[in-house]
Amino acid sequence: MAVRRRALHPALSPAQARLTVSLHQGQQRAQDSTKKVVLVIAGTGGGKTAYAPLWALTERARIASSLKITTSSGIVVAPYKILRRTTMPAFLRLFQHKLRLGEWESRADGIWRFYDGGYVYFCSADTPESIEGAHVHWAVLDEMGQRQFPEESFRAAERRVRFFQGRILGVTTPYVLGWLKELADASSRPPSDPTARPDVEVITFPSISNPKFPQVEFDRARATLPPWMFRMFYQGEWDRPSGLVYGTTLDDRHWIPITALPDQWPHWPVYAGVDFGYNAPHAMVYATRDPATDVLYVFDEYYQTERTNAQHARLAPHREHVRMAYGDPAAPEAIAEFVNEHWRMTAAPSHHVVDGLKEVFERLATDRLFFVRGQVPELAKELDSYVWDADRADGVIKVHDHGPDALRYLCWGLRSAGKPLPDQPHAPGRFGRPFLSPEVERGSLEEGIALGSGSSGLHLGTRALTGSRLSGLPRRVTSRREG
Repeated sequence: MAVRRRALHPALSPAQARLTVSLHQGQQRAQDSTKKVVLVIAGTGGGKTAYAPLWALTERARIASSLKITTSSGIVVAPYKILRRTTMPAFLRLFQHKLRLGEWESRADGIWRFYDGGYVYFCSADTPESIEGAHVHWAVLDEMGQRQFPEESFRAAERRVRFFQGRILGVTTPYVLGWLKELADASSRPPSDPTARPDVEVITFPSISNPKFPQVEFDRARATLPPWMFRMFYQGEWDRPSGLVYGTTLDDRHWIPITALPDQWPHWPVYAGVDFGYNAPHAMVYATRDPATDVLYVFDEYYQTERTNAQHARLAPHREHVRMAYGDPAAPEAIAEFVNEHWRMTAAPSHHVVDGLKEVFERLATDRLFFVRGQVPELAKELDSYVWDADRADGVIKVHDHGPDALRYLCWGLRSAGKPLPDQPHAPGRFGRPFLSPEVERGSLEEGIALGSGSSGLHLGTRALTGSRLSGLPRRVTSRREG
């Protein structure tokens, strides 16, 4: 793939002007775009994140040249983990270590300042409210196609640049068919269409547009991956698996920010679904349930490999809060080990996979199942690649199924709660001691829920709400007992 070696912008300072880079054709198209919103949607390893700081540098030079504003500021937004591991280091390597343009003003708050004036605010996409603040002249949004990058964060970035009529660069590999796909589609609609976005340009290119990407790896991916996955992750083209299980039932409205949870949720009972594993991931999903409406809010997950069931039982979070965990009915020994570690756990009643999926579908269709955005990244990935088996009627492919199976056990277990099953491990004395609360043992599980007993308070805090732009949601829920 041809590259073009060139100085980035004639208005760069003398020290910066000596910086010449090799831009491949896809990056050059982004560099030449004059649209307000430039979306670079490309294959993995295509040079998206590495290009973003170069775009920001030249955008700053363009603002100084055309608008005579030498102290322009910008925001850099990405899902929290990506921001810390990839996006922020890429900007610091160019801005601070190579060109020595500035330094941290407040690392804790994600505020970096230029020596000649202006700031870069690093913000977590997981919490859109952390993006709000002062007006800026430009914005870079990294991996905005991920489930952890909600539309609210993009809208917040648009508001931040609107005062100065600033521009936005968004870079991502296509992950899910959601709001970003709609935005990209709107860029090609005729101007007469009220939903058209003529201010948006979409630039796509495959991984091998980057001359540094190994051709052998590109060919290996083409030969070994499902066609839909290869098109998305290596060609930068939106696609979806043939027969995606949750293709039509799960959409963006089911993914909510922490601020959308009802105020009462910390005092509701907590439940879990468990899919046991050692080499394959041991997956647990946790949900709190509104006793009045039967709405589930999935707020956390636990994914680990190469640990025994006893180790998982000791290390998995929320043991003291879980009212009941529902495990794989084919693994009674694993359930027994969790029970011996003082977990309230039972086997989900045996059922056909399709019956369990129908229960999840019904909850989604009736708005009784929601997911807290940013808290369950592994589950989100698996839900977006969980497919029907074309060779087996009513079967699913046993790949990327650990979290979805745990979710199915959870929903099916709650559906069947209160029905006595004598061979279940939660029967008093089954493993030498009863462990359910007396309220639950007096009657059905649902009666215990109605009594509201045994539920410790919970809360999800976020440093973003107390001033830090770097922080997303914490990975774990901590306990809070009422005094």
